[in-house]
Amino acid sequence: MHFQERLKSFVLRKGRLTANQKEALSNLKDKYLIDDNFELDTLRTNRVIALDIGFGSGETTIHLARSSPEITVLGAEVYLSGIGTVLSKASLEGLENIKILHGDVLPFLEDRVPDEFFDLVVMLYPDPWPKRKHHKRRLIKEDFLSLIHQKLKKDSIFYFKTDWEHYYQETQKAVSKILWQEIKRENLPYEIANFPATSFERKAQKANRLSNELILKKLSK
Repeated sequence: MHFQERLKSFVLRKGRLTANQKEALSNLKDKYLIDDNFELDTLRTNRVIALDIGFGSGETTIHLARSSPEITVLGAEVYLSGIGTVLSKASLEGLENIKILHGDVLPFLEDRVPDEFFDLVVMLYPDPWPKRKHHKRRLIKEDFLSLIHQKLKKDSIFYFKTDWEHYYQETQKAVSKILWQEIKRENLPYEIANFPATSFERKAQKANRLSNELILKKLSK
C-alpha cells in the first residue's frame, strides 16, 4: 500500500504563533516531539497506545493523557500553533505520557508504525474539503481505513467524528468494505465516551451543523 501519489489532505498555512506557543516549541520540543530516529517500540512497554490524528488545539490529546495515565498518547499534527498549545498545556499539567508527531501521518503510518500497534485511533473533525472538486483530498477513504485497520490491535477502536454529512456518508460506505464492528458510545470506557468538545465541534454547533460519529472496533478474519 503506497500513498505517494495521493493528494495532501492539508495545506500548510503561515499562521501566527503566540508568544506562549513559540516559547513552548523552543523549550519543550526535545521532550515531546518525536523525530525520524525515535524508536516507537519504546512506547509499547506494558502501555495502552492511542493515536490522535489532526488534534488541532489538543483538547482530546490532553484529555486522554490527563484522565488515563496508563495511556501513551501520540498526537499527529501539521500545524505548529496546535503543537505549541499542546506542549504548553502538557508541561503546565506535568503530563509525561504524550508524544507529538509534527508532520503528515500517512507516510508515518505506512513506513514506521508496526502492524497491530495502537489500542485506539481518534480522528475528530478532519478537514472535510467541502467543495466537490476537493473531495479527493479527504484523508478518510477506503485505503486509509484499511491502513488504520492494519495498525490497530484486534478489538481496538477507531473513533471518527465529522459535521459534514457527505463526508460521514462516504466514510460509512468505505467502512462497509472492511472488517469493522460498529459500537455505541455507551459501550466505551468513560474517558473515551466523554471527550471534551473541540474548537471544531464548537464551530459546528455555532453554525447549526449536526455532528455524526462512527465508533468502530477492529475485527479479524
